Amino acid sequence: MGSSVPRLLRNLGLLALALLVVAEVGVRMAGLVDFPLYDADAVIGYVPKASQRGSFMNQHDWVINAQHMGADAFVPGPAGNLLLVGDSIVWGGNPYAQADRLGPRLQALVKARVWPISAGSWGLQNELTWLNANEAVVALVDTIVLVLNKHDLKAPSAWNCSLTHPREPPVFALWFLARKHLMRGQCEGTPDALKVPVRDPVAMLRSFGQSHLDKRLLVVLYPDTEDAASDTVLHDQLEAMTPVLAAAGVREIVSVGRDPRWRGKPQLYRDGAHPTPEGNGVLAGIIASSLNQRAP
Repeated sequence: MGSSVPRLLRNLGLLALALLVVAEVGVRMAGLVDFPLYDADAVIGYVPKASQRGSFMNQHDWVINAQHMGADAFVPGPAGNLLLVGDSIVWGGNPYAQADRLGPRLQALVKARVWPISAGSWGLQNELTWLNANEAVVALVDTIVLVLNKHDLKAPSAWNCSLTHPREPPVFALWFLARKHLMRGQCEGTPDALKVPVRDPVAMLRSFGQSHLDKRLLVVLYPDTEDAASDTVLHDQLEAMTPVLAAAGVREIVSVGRDPRWRGKPQLYRDGAHPTPEGNGVLAGIIASSLNQRAP
């Protein structure tokens, strides 16, 4: 009788271990940790690691090329090339299949090749840092489209969380998912070595524009649900960026919240900020219409 208790505990322990192994293998096979990884430094903050691809939950495929873009290999097309620059609106993230993201939706509507470069929560300083560091890419494009929201002229984003911007694959998928979804694990915060010095993004934009007068630059002001629900908020917050951007030399600015294809359609939002796949299609149409107009 006395020896049966340790044997039972040992068997229960082995059973629990076996169940954990099965669950670990299961969540990996289900693609629950098949998400992009990031590089981080004190210059750009963070950027998707180059040359990776996968399929989150085995259905939301994604790809990142050697230049950190959310696209296949950077091979400029003969009919023109467009850089689509932004934050999570361009990035899309895990809830979207590659074909449902803004870049591919825009690609279907314009003759030029569309090359998205983005990361969730990037600000204008982060975006211009990438552009300035990738002059060889910028030299090969004709048009640059910046998708901005009302927060993008503030301080740049720096890496601060392995749960939202993982830099390495999780050693234990179950523990990672438990921390992220069940235990609501706190982010680590930004180490001193990864803190990004704040620069003036408007001055950076002015300098970039003056150095690339041969490029067409279109700024797209994208509203969140608060902006879209009120003309006053739209004017006082998001569109307050217009004179600032114009003073920096931007000649083409489109306010998505004023377009009748977007105005008064809350169903185009997946949450308080991000569009649904349908919303991405509408947004791509608005951008394409602006691009088809003659540049001033």
